[in-house]
Amino acid sequence: MNITEFEQRVLDQRPVSSGHYDAEYFTGEWRDAGNNYSLETRRQIEARNPFLIKEVFQPTKALDLGCGPGALMHLLWELGVDIDGIDFAESSKQLATPQVRDRIVVGEVYDQTIKSAGAYDLVICREVLEHLTVLQVKQAVANMVRLSSKYIYVTTRFHPNPASLLDFTTQFDVDPSHITLLNKDMLRLMFVLEGCRSRPDLEARMDWGNKGRVLVLETQAR
Repeated sequence: MNITEFEQRVLDQRPVSSGHYDAEYFTGEWRDAGNNYSLETRRQIEARNPFLIKEVFQPTKALDLGCGPGALMHLLWELGVDIDGIDFAESSKQLATPQVRDRIVVGEVYDQTIKSAGAYDLVICREVLEHLTVLQVKQAVANMVRLSSKYIYVTTRFHPNPASLLDFTTQFDVDPSHITLLNKDMLRLMFVLEGCRSRPDLEARMDWGNKGRVLVLETQAR
């Protein structure tokens, strides 16, 4: 893809509305292998992840950006992690457990008026960016850097076979709201241009399932 094609595709993208992410989206039977967002299902799917997050990052205060119904928040809460969440779907707060419901703010992941700069030493953003347009991803990256005083832990679905840095694709067969699968280097570049440093050592620890979908960045505000 050349820059002209990239420009046109970026400008042609349309965001997914918050109404798409209703209770059926999170807990419906349409997902493969029962992969829904109920707490006990997520407990099985998450496996070691909550323990690794606490062990690797040792957060004093964490934020789950694009938290959905807050299952990961709940699992981290069980481990004693002080965690907040932001998600733009009203259903997220409605479906969350009582233990974390009041810690979720309904809002956009790129809204820089929500929460104070540097308020968290760990910002988590998992399986969110593929649901955004490229322009929204850029804004979300800037917001993550603004919010974090130390670490940013991201997982997302990347382009499986990019021919260039600019390539991005969709994954409608898996989820109709997977509108942006970036080249992994492109996403890393976005963070670097915001002043972050890559932490491949921590990426290796967090990618225990060898899926290749993890980025860990360290901000310069330490």
